[in-house]
Amino acid sequence: MADQLQVSIVMPAFNEEGNIEKTVRDCLQELARDGIPGEVVVTNDGSRDRTPEILRRLQTEFDNLQFIDLKENFGYGGAMKKAIDASRGEYVVTVDSDGQFDIGDLPRLLEKVRQGYDCVTGYRAKKKDTLPRVFANWAYNLLVRLLCGIRFTDSQCALKIFKGDIIRSLPIEARGFPFPTETLVKFSYQGYRITEIPINHHFREAGESKVKFFKTARIMFTFLLYVRFKLFLHKNQVIYHL
Repeated sequence: MADQLQVSIVMPAFNEEGNIEKTVRDCLQELARDGIPGEVVVTNDGSRDRTPEILRRLQTEFDNLQFIDLKENFGYGGAMKKAIDASRGEYVVTVDSDGQFDIGDLPRLLEKVRQGYDCVTGYRAKKKDTLPRVFANWAYNLLVRLLCGIRFTDSQCALKIFKGDIIRSLPIEARGFPFPTETLVKFSYQGYRITEIPINHHFREAGESKVKFFKTARIMFTFLLYVRFKLFLHKNQVIYHL
């Protein structure tokens, strides 16, 4: 463990040419500023813009930047899982590549997880988005509580820190955006210690959100029903694992 990196910051990127360089540089600068031995792992999720070119250029500049280039689109969860599997850190931080999260919150996440938690999830105290999306996020969290029985302020927040060995061994099924919620549900039901802290959130500066409101809402609801069914089967000893 002595030669293991302390922190791996992992993210998927799909058509983020307007944000990816700043996001990656911010992450690497935060690690350097705080003296944290760490790395950034980015999965290019089949982007059709200049995202992979920018990442290749950055990789020649930074030794602690890993770049996974997928030729086809795996989806948010699939690409995030690829980055997690390639990570080497004692702790793994998940974040989006669109620049809406503030990696300056890393020291607080790290301090909290070192208190003995297996996962620390952020919650966007002031979510910077359109009013319909803010309301949809609130409604989604209510559904998570009703269907899955876990109570978190913002279960869909991407900025989380995990113990690396646990998150790398966790079976991930969500191909798309339900990934953050899936991790909390499975960590909770397996008895891992989780807490949450408020984090900063910013408006997207460039590009367009990949979240298509109605399509994503349908997928999220369907996935929650699927997870609820699996919880039922697990509680009734029909299946071994969630």
